[in-house]
Amino acid sequence: MKFANYPAFRTALLTVIDGDDISQSSISVNVLDLIVGAGEQRLYRDVRSSTQDTSFTATIALNVAPLPTDCLELKSVFLPTWPALTYCPYELIQTLIQKQSQSFHHPKRYSLQGDNLIFWPSQPDGTVVSGQYIKRFPDISTGLNAFFTRWPDLFLYAALAESAPYIGEQSRLPEWKERYLTIAQSVNETERRRGTRGSKLQTRIG
Repeated sequence: MKFANYPAFRTALLTVIDGDDISQSSISVNVLDLIVGAGEQRLYRDVRSSTQDTSFTATIALNVAPLPTDCLELKSVFLPTWPALTYCPYELIQTLIQKQSQSFHHPKRYSLQGDNLIFWPSQPDGTVVSGQYIKRFPDISTGLNAFFTRWPDLFLYAALAESAPYIGEQSRLPEWKERYLTIAQSVNETERRRGTRGSKLQTRIG
């Protein structure tokens, strides 16, 4: 299953919904785009892919640094020359900050303050923080992405699973939802294997 572009995918979606003859379909392009968008929201809640892994850098000011706007989930946070920081609850990090002296120390912990990272011990302005996170790609209506290219059937059935409120296909909805859940589970398992079983264990000698 491959698609050259987004309109080709949208046509395939309409064909599954309405059958081979889509010339008489009453479903508009705008409605199809809404269905696809709803499906994307669903799958980004349910599925993780290595295609989403990316890095970020940000500059600290007043001991906070902004998260990337497309961040779904943080994987690691670190500052140059120091080990990765450990996450702790916001209430605890605030208590630690209040108790620390005015001098700066090497960073140990981080937490979230809204859409920002906050650190303990507090870090001086201008310090650069880096890390890894899982991103949300832009909607495929703006262009197909690596996640879609790897798992196009996931996107197709995610859209179908969300389509009933728009097209009134209640009878086929259970089948589409079950198919989507099966694919989502399979994708998650396959993606886990990509990261954990891709190389042989090696024995160190000496």
